[in-house]
Amino acid sequence: MTGTALFMGGGFWDRTILSALQISSLPSSTPFARESLYNSLSFLTGGLLLAVFVFLAARSIREAVDHSPDMFERINQKSVSILFFSLLCGSWILTVFPAPWLLASGRFGVPLESRATILALPTLIAAALSTHLIGKRQSVALSLVTGISISFLPHSQPWTSVFILIAGILAGFSTALFRGRIGFIKSGILTGLVLFLMGLAEHLYWNSSSPLEPLILFVTGISAGLLSALGAVFLLPLIERGFGVLSDMALTELLDVNHPLLREFYLKAPGSYQHSMSLAYLSEAAATSIGENPKLARISAYFHDIGKMERPQYFIENQAAYNRHELLTPRMSAIILIDHVRRGIEIGHRYHLPQIVIDAIPEHHGTRLMQFFYRKAFEQESEEHKMGPDSDFRYPGPKPRSRITAIIMLADAVEAAGRVLQRSSPTPARIQGMIEDVFSDIIKDGQLDESPLTLEEIAVIKRTFTQILVSIYHHRIPYPKATTSGQKKNSPEKVQGAFNAR
Repeated sequence: MTGTALFMGGGFWDRTILSALQISSLPSSTPFARESLYNSLSFLTGGLLLAVFVFLAARSIREAVDHSPDMFERINQKSVSILFFSLLCGSWILTVFPAPWLLASGRFGVPLESRATILALPTLIAAALSTHLIGKRQSVALSLVTGISISFLPHSQPWTSVFILIAGILAGFSTALFRGRIGFIKSGILTGLVLFLMGLAEHLYWNSSSPLEPLILFVTGISAGLLSALGAVFLLPLIERGFGVLSDMALTELLDVNHPLLREFYLKAPGSYQHSMSLAYLSEAAATSIGENPKLARISAYFHDIGKMERPQYFIENQAAYNRHELLTPRMSAIILIDHVRRGIEIGHRYHLPQIVIDAIPEHHGTRLMQFFYRKAFEQESEEHKMGPDSDFRYPGPKPRSRITAIIMLADAVEAAGRVLQRSSPTPARIQGMIEDVFSDIIKDGQLDESPLTLEEIAVIKRTFTQILVSIYHHRIPYPKATTSGQKKNSPEKVQGAFNAR
């Protein structure tokens, strides 16, 4: 009812509100009283709506300032400054340059509010892209700068500047409410309604006499909202590729296990592929437990060992007959293992993986020592040629520089140790002890020195890994042997076996 009343504009007040107040019973000699009351109600309604939008914008600004950095602001932190200034310049140029011509009186025969809506379109698109890629704080800053800039232009009125400023802020926050590509359309419709109601508030505040103006405002507002959504959808993949950044939609697409690289990985190195899938489960749970992006953790685990598919037979999880390293010297084995990192980076670039995913390929190894081949070389070399530094048996690094790559390193070591422990009796106490030893070795080796992980987060990850591995390696009741054909149909052994099978 309220929306319908606002849409009908001034006529609504004359027919409904004034009728309810029995203004129609006033003598015909008092038209001024009726018009004065109508103008007052229109003015108050417009002022109330404007106050609501100012309040929402102020609240959004405060939330953006007080809020911790958004998840994608952390993910795309290397490109935040460049991307922000690029979006700001694009929005500023597309808004400021046509503003003097568009805001001049008499253009197109449409009200000023509709022209302000059209002028706000670049800011709406930039605000939506900023929210998706680098966070709400940058989206608010972008809208503030663009809106204030408009106030210094010829033919610009204070209302136009305020309109663009508030519309950009609220458009950015409406974008954050929805996810996925259909979410763009939903946010576009919501943004369009905001534009319409803001224009209608100005129309009521100044008591415009045009009966068609509310309809024009509605069409212009919804159209601008949808166009801003479509523009953001079109530009988002181009910006992702051009700036090497990620959005939630890009992560969702990379989660598809039918990705061409993952299919090739599965065919060439099925053992390493299965290891990566197991690692993805651990990494995703650990990322969720400390408030990191679980999608990025899972994707990084998917592709962390893709370099192994070039020489899969030299990695134990892909070996079926014999261990090829028995025919090689320890130093040659170390060279082959280290080389899979370089090959993985090359493959990642060839398939245009995001840089933040490629970073997990070398960083999940860090500069860790290949203990098995180092000890084997130490035992084999003669006394006069005893090896000196262990640098030949360490991965080249760098060490993990993000929470995600640190999680991948810890999960990789725990998953490998868990497969060894599975051969014995993996009781909860032994699983917990194994995880403690793995974490202790990595920390003592200084592998987490460059990672932002805190001691509290490490403890949370440790508990998460323990719970998962205990549930995976839980004690199972041994099944009885299969019955022979000579046994009776309803023998106790067969019934018990069927029960256990269920």
